[in-house]
Amino acid sequence: MRKEEPLVSIVMLAYNHAPYIEEAMESCLSQQTSFPFELIVCDDASTDGTTEIVRKWAEKHESLVFLPQSVNGRGLNSLMDALRHVRSKYIAFCEGDDFWSVPHKLEKQVRFLEDNPDFSVCCHKVEMKFEHRPGDEKKQYIYKDCSADDERIRQGIFYADEAIANYYFQTSSFVFRWRFRDGLPPWFRKWMMFDHALMMLHAVEGKIKYFDEAMSVWRRNESGYSWLQNVDKGVFFQKEGGGWICFYEEMDKFFSGRFHLQIRERILLALRGMIANCLETGNVRLMRRIAEDHQDWFLELVKDNASLFEAARIAFPEQVVRVPPWAGKPGETEGSSMPTLGGFMELGLLDIPEAQDSVWAHWTKGQEVACFAHPLAALLAWLYHRRVRRLWLPVVGSRLIKEELRNLWVPYQFYPVGGDFSPPIDFIAQTQPGDAVLTCSWLGRPPAAEMRRALAERDGVLWIDDRSLALWPGTPHEADVTLYSPARVLGVPDGGILVGEGVTVLQPAHENENAFAAKRRELLLERFEHPAVDGALFAREQAIELENPLPGGAMSRLSASMLARIPLHDVIVRCRENWSLLHGLLGDWSLWPESRTVDFTPSVFPMMVPETIPPIFLLTALNRRGIVCSGFDMALTAKYEGSLGEEVELLKRLLCLPCDHRYGEEDMRRMAGEVLRILRGESDLGRPGTRLMS
Repeated sequence: MRKEEPLVSIVMLAYNHAPYIEEAMESCLSQQTSFPFELIVCDDASTDGTTEIVRKWAEKHESLVFLPQSVNGRGLNSLMDALRHVRSKYIAFCEGDDFWSVPHKLEKQVRFLEDNPDFSVCCHKVEMKFEHRPGDEKKQYIYKDCSADDERIRQGIFYADEAIANYYFQTSSFVFRWRFRDGLPPWFRKWMMFDHALMMLHAVEGKIKYFDEAMSVWRRNESGYSWLQNVDKGVFFQKEGGGWICFYEEMDKFFSGRFHLQIRERILLALRGMIANCLETGNVRLMRRIAEDHQDWFLELVKDNASLFEAARIAFPEQVVRVPPWAGKPGETEGSSMPTLGGFMELGLLDIPEAQDSVWAHWTKGQEVACFAHPLAALLAWLYHRRVRRLWLPVVGSRLIKEELRNLWVPYQFYPVGGDFSPPIDFIAQTQPGDAVLTCSWLGRPPAAEMRRALAERDGVLWIDDRSLALWPGTPHEADVTLYSPARVLGVPDGGILVGEGVTVLQPAHENENAFAAKRRELLLERFEHPAVDGALFAREQAIELENPLPGGAMSRLSASMLARIPLHDVIVRCRENWSLLHGLLGDWSLWPESRTVDFTPSVFPMMVPETIPPIFLLTALNRRGIVCSGFDMALTAKYEGSLGEEVELLKRLLCLPCDHRYGEEDMRRMAGEVLRILRGESDLGRPGTRLMS
């Protein structure tokens, strides 16, 4: 029997922690305190010598209590044995592969709880140490940002509802005022996330004190429970999601719904991960079962409120902020001083001189210009202004444009684009005076010279050269109007730019007073009061849409200023170099295998994925390696899919690898190397179709 009862019990769970366990025990036993404490080490039947190490230490240290397990129980039996042993006033934790980094940690936390009986939890900032990484990397932490206007937050004082909504704690930082000497709730032993459960069970008894000082180290290694969540959330939640959900459901019942909304977000986190993994692996049956089993948490909310969500979206279009927050707040006057936005001063972009060979200068070439917030709004404004009789569209295109054309009552006709985005020109002979033809610079490449010449010579037919996918096609302005989209190809905040004769009159105001939203809101209220949609309401709705056929708004001044300061020549050179490098490494899979060099400015490299590999598999594997690419994001028109032949299959297999001016040679080689590694079946996901579900 010990001479003095410990004030604090430190619980240390260990399993195969032989390389780390001595450092962990030493960091706890060497704590400098004014009170007695004990270290309870529970080994879960380790097989690497951890058991022998702890047993030797227990023989030397009277304050070390060793509780070995004869059979591995995934931590559950170890934890419950340790908690049953605790009789101290306070309890602290340190995993067998973590360690405390300062000798005064325990004294500081326990002394605070002793002096402040209205607090039940004390924690602190935690440093993360990643195994197998260079030691000179910048340190990372688990921490809570306490820089707030609220004095309570600045003092590091929090409540239970805040803690469960944003779980910013780590086990090695905890000290609790122990309240379960007579046993834990019966549901506790079922699940593994003991740290969150214990924290909430104690946080409801008082306040939480957070010290913004790193006093322990959380070692991130492949043996840790949370490592899989860090590496692959989809697989983690597919494996552990059921237990995660049951744990939070039990917690919700225990607290009688007090934290229902916060707990719901934690459960939805797991459900999103589980469903995402089902989509990734093509397991539709399991996805349907998950949705049915847990519909009380997310499906009913959507089903019950779907009509309301859609009504709100239609009724309040002006609530969608289309300009970037740093471009200025709504209602600011021109002469106002530079405001503070999000903690930073507004960009002083005008202090940078404009470039003589800027993107803006090359795009506009001294012609008339009109700048819209979105390229589709620019296109529709021009079509409406010119009273186009019929619009000829490429068969591969955004379905959104068809909806807007219907709203304008503009008929449209499709023409084929070919298997490699080289449309035949036969359809031009079918066009009539008053028609307009929309051509696209697919993947940055301009229409063929033959097509451009045929359109320029066609009397009475208008030509719209859509360059929204092109940085610089390398051809002059030959069409009646040219359309650019800087947001898509240069990453500026927004923009749809019309260049051509007579477009200046279409320029929208920067502060556009639009009564459309008010009229739709009024109509919506009538619908709520009179749910049955009669002829009068329907006719009124149609009248409102015809009166306001186009989305309003100009391109932000910030986008225009940036375009005038980006030198086009440098952009062109870098993009073409990146293309050539990728073509040399991946030319066998290029959509245009003969084009080792290009005379346009590409922003993506079109790769045809081999038939043995689903494009979504390659895309996912690349994204997991930090390479953000995409499939071809323009949907085939369903009406024409049956008549397109192999064109459909080609487009389905197309994957766009980034090669724009933001990247250099090292990036291109890394990306090509990852692609080749995945094609050889060496990705983190293995080979297509071999990933196992647990």
